[in-house]
Amino acid sequence: MKYQFLPHYFKYIGLTLFLVTGLLPNIESFVDGFSGNLYGTRSLSIPEIFHSQAFHLTTYLSILMYALAKDKIFDEFMLQIRLETMYIVFFVTLIVLVIILLINEEWKMSPSYFFEAQIVLFLVINKIRKQILIS
Repeated sequence: MKYQFLPHYFKYIGLTLFLVTGLLPNIESFVDGFSGNLYGTRSLSIPEIFHSQAFHLTTYLSILMYALAKDKIFDEFMLQIRLETMYIVFFVTLIVLVIILLINEEWKMSPSYFFEAQIVLFLVINKIRKQILIS
């Protein structure tokens, strides 16, 4: 089976978009916390568009773009590492979800948090596995 991935330069595009869309909404909170202001007081005036649903969607798409981009050297071994990492992330997510639901049956959380956690976990595990298996 032939898998279609994005070209390698999408890693740079996705990472740049993520840094811009992921950091801008949080700068205000960071500055308030660093300067000792109370939560909710606005020392910076960041436009509301940075807190919009479309902006968050751009953040998720940029992470996905980074995750789906090819590596510089892409062969069957890299594909196997990527697929095994997805397998691990899937089961870790299921285990965490079952544990959380056993602890608190009325637990409510936005699905976007799971999406973020899965993509970040995929990127971290994939990077660690590449470093271990290639060296």
